[in-house]
Amino acid sequence: MRNFLTFPALAVAAFAFCSAPALAQGGQFAAQVFVNDSAITDFELQQRRLFLTLLNAPPEMIEGALDALIDDRLRSDAAKSMGMEANAEQVTAGMEEFASRANLTAEQFVAELQKAGVSAETFRDFVAAGIVWRDVVRARFAGRSRVTDAEVETAITEQGFGDEIPQGPRVLLSEIIIRRAPEEDARARILAERVAVIATTEASFDTAARQYSTAATREEGGQLDWMALNSLPDQVRGRVAALSPGQISAPVQVSPGAYAMFLLHERADAPSPLPAGVEALEYAQILLPGGRSEAALAEAAKLRARVDTCDDLYGVASGVSADRLLVQTQPSSALPADLRAELSRLDPGEISTALTRGDALMVLMLCSRGPLLDTKTVPRDQVRARLQNERLVAFAEAYMAELRAEASIRYP
Repeated sequence: MRNFLTFPALAVAAFAFCSAPALAQGGQFAAQVFVNDSAITDFELQQRRLFLTLLNAPPEMIEGALDALIDDRLRSDAAKSMGMEANAEQVTAGMEEFASRANLTAEQFVAELQKAGVSAETFRDFVAAGIVWRDVVRARFAGRSRVTDAEVETAITEQGFGDEIPQGPRVLLSEIIIRRAPEEDARARILAERVAVIATTEASFDTAARQYSTAATREEGGQLDWMALNSLPDQVRGRVAALSPGQISAPVQVSPGAYAMFLLHERADAPSPLPAGVEALEYAQILLPGGRSEAALAEAAKLRARVDTCDDLYGVASGVSADRLLVQTQPSSALPADLRAELSRLDPGEISTALTRGDALMVLMLCSRGPLLDTKTVPRDQVRARLQNERLVAFAEAYMAELRAEASIRYP
């Protein structure tokens, strides 16, 4: 894996961006903004921008540095109001973990930053803000984010066929998901390509995920739990399978307006035994009025031309009533014979219009197929932790919006 920072070259660019003589002028401690009467200075802003520049952050992230500092100040204020702060041991551990993504110790990482003009305090504050915010969110919302046994069982059932269980090769990934409205696909693709240019190391990938990803994992730098390679969507699986640890995939379209890229941390190739002869099928069906009429077949042809995956159907079939659009996972043995036979002929992403139901034409699409596993073997604690983390992320985003709305933010 390439080292995370090419500091000598970037330091030159950084000094052109924010030179030492410029910072030496009297205005470096002038207030850029007051957040609840606490000043964010020009020095803090320049330091954050320089830090992001050294991480190869895109221009949008650098331009948004002031907003990020405002959010950090609001996080610190929320922590102080609750009598909380990150202790030295937590901050040191956080700095070590962040530096390790660049294959450096915290001391080495700080030394390289200082060579380029970034103070150790800037890095320390960046890490501390994230640590204390996680503590605030857990303390404030832990009770409301509890997951019941019934909710765990529902999640396992709806998941269909146990992608929490190691199936064949397993991968430890981080993700960046760029999602826009389907009609803004071109903008999403351009942004994904720009992010790909700068997210070339574990550290810069982490930073880009926090800034740009729309996935629930953004607060964790895009970090995912271990998962089965076979559980990934078809259009993603091949890209990830081709990666070596430390490598990052190019952006791949997962649906109109949505692009994903992945960083592979580790891979475990030892397969687990799979139950034989039992298959679970995830499929989508849309019932179009008119049976095998020309109008219904023409509408089906339009759908076929506009979708590549089952996720695409939600956008192009938005006008179809809920009782006519169905996406579900079932054991193959539980399906009607004609449906099971037709799905057996399809590869994931393929569509059939061979079947009808009453006076309706069935547009049938195979989403994925995999082994049907005994849900009793699914590790409940992992499912519970994932559900709880998703809730905490949602609470955190809503709480930050609330803090922003209630704060006194004024510019001099």
